[in-house]
Amino acid sequence: MSQTDAKIPVQPGGTTPEDRPGGTTPGQDPSPAPAPAPRLYALDALRVVAALSVLVFHFMGVDAATKANWGINPKDLFPSVFPYASYGSYGVQLFFIISGFVICLSAWDRTPGRFVQARFLRLFPAYWFSVVVAVLVWRGLPDGQRTAPSFSESLTNLTMVQAPLSARHLVGAYWTLWVELTFYLIFLVVLWKGLDYVRVSVFCWLWLLASILVQHDDVPLLGIFAQPLNTALFVSGIAMYLMYRFGPDLKLWGLLAASWLVMQSDLVQHADQLRHEKGLDRDPYIALALVTVFYLVVLAVALHKCDRFGWKWLATAGALVYPLYLLHEELGWAMIRTLYGPVGAWATLGITTAVLLVLSWLVHRFVERPSQRWLRNTLRKESGKHQRAART
Repeated sequence: MSQTDAKIPVQPGGTTPEDRPGGTTPGQDPSPAPAPAPRLYALDALRVVAALSVLVFHFMGVDAATKANWGINPKDLFPSVFPYASYGSYGVQLFFIISGFVICLSAWDRTPGRFVQARFLRLFPAYWFSVVVAVLVWRGLPDGQRTAPSFSESLTNLTMVQAPLSARHLVGAYWTLWVELTFYLIFLVVLWKGLDYVRVSVFCWLWLLASILVQHDDVPLLGIFAQPLNTALFVSGIAMYLMYRFGPDLKLWGLLAASWLVMQSDLVQHADQLRHEKGLDRDPYIALALVTVFYLVVLAVALHKCDRFGWKWLATAGALVYPLYLLHEELGWAMIRTLYGPVGAWATLGITTAVLLVLSWLVHRFVERPSQRWLRNTLRKESGKHQRAART
């Protein structure tokens, strides 16, 4: 299948068919909405792999959650799987690489206002629903080990900026959403003047350099917007998108190589820190090899080696990734606590995963899509009203 037959998939924080860019020019606020961009089903598949790997990590590869959920160390409960499941958290790194690719694409030829609206519509409806579910789980199905977040902290989570406000995450996986938001905010600055090859390339080099400098200087604000490791992953995704759009050249190969070199240094240090501080016994160089494979696979997509992938069911699977990511952790653990005693470990995993997938589809079908449609139409009507008032 040719690349024009494919469409870019929805990210955790990605784009939907309604909010993809078309042939607009910077500064223009066209109506109707821009035409859909091509979809890459291979990225849908990678996002599914990333989401399932994080799910497997949380359910089978985390020692720290043992007492509150399984009641036994997953290392003893799943001895043959645990050594592999413990690396599942690196699905987050794959998400960040893909996010750099897709957010750059979704912002191209788009006004800042349209970009902000698209991000808001994509992120918040499902997120707000997941916050409500998390509050109900914390209050109705407590684990007996942890203290539930306060009422104020629960309300703060509705903003998605609970991290800088020093409030607890209702769901541990929410930490990645704050990382994504900081990426959107800094990329919005670049988008303000319009995106082109040179401007985006220069931005990537400066952002990567900032993420290096922040590791040696106490600059709190810079540390928020140029986070070590995460910045290199986003820059890698952007570099690969530029290859996808303009073709590879020496400058882009250099940018990708530099981002990988910074990433490998940060990743190995991070893995060593987790080993010493949290007891996660994972080989840093196995983790590096895994993330390097992620680079190579996304690079294959960028170089149009995966354009023939046209399985349309991957689009449906990709649409479930964001709701699954939001719901799986606290709700999944509550189901594990309930089911493990009566049905056993493997049946519990199967039932929990199946229920979460069904719930994710229901959230996508009956929460995300209707709420996005209503919000989009309402915002369009209000914009039209303001424009008419301005002309009179």
